[in-house]
Amino acid sequence: MGEETGRRSSSRDLDDSSSVAESRNRETRHLYEFGPYRLDPTERKLLHNNQIVELPPKAFDTLVLMVRNSGHLMEKDELIRTLWPDSFVEEGSLSNSIFLLRKALGEDPQYIETVPKRGYRFVGAVRCLPDEVRGHREVAQFQASRPAIVAAAVEALPLWRSRAVGGIAALVLFALLVAGWYYRSAGLSGGAIHSVAVLPFENANGDPTAEYLGDGIVESLINSLAQLPNLKIISRDSAFHYRGKETDAQTVGQVLGVQAVFKGRVVQHGDTLTISAELIDAHDNSHIWGQQYSRKASDIFALQEEIAKEMTAALRVPLTGEEEKRLRKTYTASPEAYDDYLKGRYWWNKQTEEGFRKGIEYFERAIAKDPAYALAHAGLADCYISLASSGLVSANEGYSKGREWAHEALKLDDTLVEAHVSLASVKTDYEWDWVEGEKEALRAIELNPNDAAARAAHAELSWTMGRFDESIQESKRALELDPLSINYNTALAFTFFLARRYDQATEQGAKILELDPKFIPAYYVRGVAYVKKSMYKEAMAEFEKAVSISADDLAALTGQGYGYAVTGRRADAEKVLARLNELSKREFVSPVWMAKIYSGLGEKDKAFESLERAYEDRSIVSVAYIKTNPMLDPLRSDPRYAELLHRLNLQP
Repeated sequence: MGEETGRRSSSRDLDDSSSVAESRNRETRHLYEFGPYRLDPTERKLLHNNQIVELPPKAFDTLVLMVRNSGHLMEKDELIRTLWPDSFVEEGSLSNSIFLLRKALGEDPQYIETVPKRGYRFVGAVRCLPDEVRGHREVAQFQASRPAIVAAAVEALPLWRSRAVGGIAALVLFALLVAGWYYRSAGLSGGAIHSVAVLPFENANGDPTAEYLGDGIVESLINSLAQLPNLKIISRDSAFHYRGKETDAQTVGQVLGVQAVFKGRVVQHGDTLTISAELIDAHDNSHIWGQQYSRKASDIFALQEEIAKEMTAALRVPLTGEEEKRLRKTYTASPEAYDDYLKGRYWWNKQTEEGFRKGIEYFERAIAKDPAYALAHAGLADCYISLASSGLVSANEGYSKGREWAHEALKLDDTLVEAHVSLASVKTDYEWDWVEGEKEALRAIELNPNDAAARAAHAELSWTMGRFDESIQESKRALELDPLSINYNTALAFTFFLARRYDQATEQGAKILELDPKFIPAYYVRGVAYVKKSMYKEAMAEFEKAVSISADDLAALTGQGYGYAVTGRRADAEKVLARLNELSKREFVSPVWMAKIYSGLGEKDKAFESLERAYEDRSIVSVAYIKTNPMLDPLRSDPRYAELLHRLNLQP
């Protein structure tokens, strides 16, 4: 099926053909090369320096189609019609194939260009080779990709020319058998598994209680396994991207870059939980390990420990005594408190104002039932800090309460990574204590180098202080652990923007929109990057799209107002300022948003007045990126700017 799809992949490719048969004949006569890659449509192989690059069938078909039309814009509708001719699919299926291709081909150089709102273009230099090349190269590939014993057998063939043909055949057959044995034994069956994605359990009967309990078990597994130094565990955001979706382990492995995928199914009958769990080889979808558990909901602690222990054994990861102790660690002896904690995390993970406020309610209940429950204290810190960083409450209210609860959590357990990450945010965004903030971020990384949030916290601190190379490195490390995280992808885009790497900022913004076409910060960062490149038409298109998604979103409005200001549309910019002032009468609006527009208008006095108000309400760092933001460049020559940075401890 996949081969047929590849063969009828493009109307352009078939324009001058008189029949499907003729097009197939033409296809079999060509190979394609670009950079270190060679694409063989007939054999359905992509090679990188003679090594096979694994791709899911649809991603391979997409690559063939785009390579054959190299240099031409491929409209999204055209790609979807050609790749899925007999099916109705959403745009996300195409975006997923493009994501997989970019991951397989790497970023340097970039081979696939996104044309916003339209489609994609293959921009690599492609050479079309005649089929005769295939035969001359396959022996070299065979020798390069097989064990030494196979290569030696091939090299020995001339010595056997005087022997019977049957002897030659026997030797070649022997070599092939050895090669096959080698490749079978080189899979996961021979050694430890070093990277895993733990996916959310399928809630088989739709019971809301089963859902948050199942989520709790999965999060517990992720958090426990992530502490093992020799194991890469994909973080929650990327894992939970697959909630409610049909999942193929091989595709998940390609997207998330893991060797194995853990999947499960939870059913609740009364107070009994039945969980079916299995570990799947992401290379070939083969079954590695599986087990079924039936326990009372009150036995959830023992159940989590049992699953973690048996799963670790299946991964064949050797554990020290200290590592085994980490896997068995529990934070409360109260099932009722744990139940409230799971509900709190369930709501916090929704990342909405309602979710944060319900999270506070449940974490407070958990603490009432177990005052020594450190994780619940850390959960409260997360909720209050999230309210402040999202602009839903003032910085003074949110960060001060977040600081209080983070300190309480660390008094109870000073090894709690979540609390150190929370405190790092308080120290930097609210207290402007960069030395202590970095100590907290680095302590979190020391406790768990595989914690994506800890890496992201250190990345944000680094970009605020102008250490862009370090910030980009940490952001990419966070994305290795959580590749589908909208927040971490966005952080990298803003780092590129602050570092004046505007092309990379717009490219990263396009990748974010492939994950979520309605994510306003992606349009915002692309728009301001286009402004700095003097590409005003493209910038305003990005801002207008953001405003069309949400007319009162602060980033969308500010981007549009800034674009108006820089392009001389003063009256329109002032209308946006009036709208922001109107919104500030019924909700918290950081004055930084206005300062950016005033900066674009060249009204320095009003810009500094806004920055002073943001200094007073302590939103100036988390919203302005004050030390490095290119939008504030017109203010830098003013002595008031250096004095402001000095008060923020960002300049000697």
